[in-house]
Amino acid sequence: MLKASLLLCLLYSVGAQADSSWQKDSSRYLEQLLKNNPAQLQELKESELLEFYRERKYKLLWSNEKGRLDRAYDLLHVIIKAKDEGLDPADYYFEEFNKYWDSTGLGESVQLDLLLSAALYRYSNDVHSGRLSASDLDPDWHIKNESLNAGRLFADVGKKASIAQLLKELPPQHDGYQSLKRQLHNFRELAQQGGWQRLGWGPVLERGMQHEQVVPLRRRLKLTGDMAVDPFPDMDMYDRWLEEAVMHYQQRHGLEVDGKLGPQTRRSLNVMVSDRIRQIRINMERWRWLPRKLGKRYVMVNMTGFELYIMENGSEVLSMPVIIGMSYRSTPTFSGLISYMEYNPYWTIPKKLVLEDIVPRQLRDPSYLSRKSIKIYKGWANAKEIDPKTVDWSNVDEDTFHYWMRQEPGPKNALGRVKFIFSNPYAVYLHGTPDRHLFDRVVRALSSGCIRVKDPVRLASFLLNDGTQQKEEEVLANIHLGTNQGVTLPIAIPIYLVYWTAWVDQDGKMNFRHDVYGRDTALNKLFSS
Repeated sequence: MLKASLLLCLLYSVGAQADSSWQKDSSRYLEQLLKNNPAQLQELKESELLEFYRERKYKLLWSNEKGRLDRAYDLLHVIIKAKDEGLDPADYYFEEFNKYWDSTGLGESVQLDLLLSAALYRYSNDVHSGRLSASDLDPDWHIKNESLNAGRLFADVGKKASIAQLLKELPPQHDGYQSLKRQLHNFRELAQQGGWQRLGWGPVLERGMQHEQVVPLRRRLKLTGDMAVDPFPDMDMYDRWLEEAVMHYQQRHGLEVDGKLGPQTRRSLNVMVSDRIRQIRINMERWRWLPRKLGKRYVMVNMTGFELYIMENGSEVLSMPVIIGMSYRSTPTFSGLISYMEYNPYWTIPKKLVLEDIVPRQLRDPSYLSRKSIKIYKGWANAKEIDPKTVDWSNVDEDTFHYWMRQEPGPKNALGRVKFIFSNPYAVYLHGTPDRHLFDRVVRALSSGCIRVKDPVRLASFLLNDGTQQKEEEVLANIHLGTNQGVTLPIAIPIYLVYWTAWVDQDGKMNFRHDVYGRDTALNKLFSS
């Protein structure tokens, strides 16, 4: 018994010495490698990685004398599955570190350690904050996200045997992102099955018509789940089930919902599955540009969907149509805090709009300003109202116009009866509008940059309280007073003006929209594969 114990102690001592020797040799090798060639990998130029290895005295992170550690397998699994996040494993040294994986040599283990650390550094930044800077890809994106703290991440990795949960938490956890991730999987499965066939040119098809494209249209709509019921799959008659399926498709794609196969619907149906996959990946990237915490209660305006939502604890409690800026006066993407609102607002008209819009209308119709309750003033501290007849409108330009204009509160005011103000440097705000008929249009890029909301009374009641009938009546009572009144909200509410061209709605339906401002263009190149 004593001999056996001595033998075990001896073996342990030899093993410990071997372990210690391997660790010392690998640390010495890694130290020399980093000191002699610190920039052999792009990520090693980053101070966090070099500092991380210095602090742990160059002890390897991913291997020991017995082989790869569990955390290395966790990272390998995530890199292999990078496509699930709309990313490419090849971007994270997958082919390179795969060469060293099965080799237990000291030199190979050191090389692999650097590759795995570089892969984690790049992947974690990409999946957390986006592959490239938002402002580099989209100059109209002004929402800031917190950068990943790589030093803290690597410190946490070094303390854990398994990092599976740590890696799982790197991507956005927002429902919007996670829903797109699931749809990306579904559309890739469609692509593997061959996708769908294009519909050739043809006439406008509608209910009651018979045509050879009806059967291919049925098949196309079944693939994307738009045709849930089809009792006559081989019939070439455009029946009510097909009409309902087309309407379902049109609604998901922001088209006129008429149930007909017209030019726009045909063009949308012919967008190939590979393009839809790229569109989903682009919008997953945009989600990575957003802050991880949006707030328990916030307002989100989806510009391409022409829709405003109020979200509470992850659920939509209010939605309404909106109007956004015209393509040449596009609304920027940014965030702020809604803290203040006005009943019966004045509209101080920006000089650019005065020169581009108001002056030409006044030239055509000398009664335009009076009809629209617009007054013209000179000076600010002691503003003096000017008679429009005294202005030579034919000679007005940037240099000669030394006045400013303001529209009086009332039913003609371009801001409607309620204005919602939030912090931003772009002079953009939410407001009502007297032109309510414009909300009947499918595409509503019609404003000069601000966001017009369809139901400002309802929105005000939600921002002031919880949208109760009593609160709506209070809002209406204040409006009916007819006087300009400012109201500070009880709690400032975050607002995000975002630009999604692909998203999953509250009913779980995949939505795609036209790139109304052309902001997908730069991202298309990035996600070309």
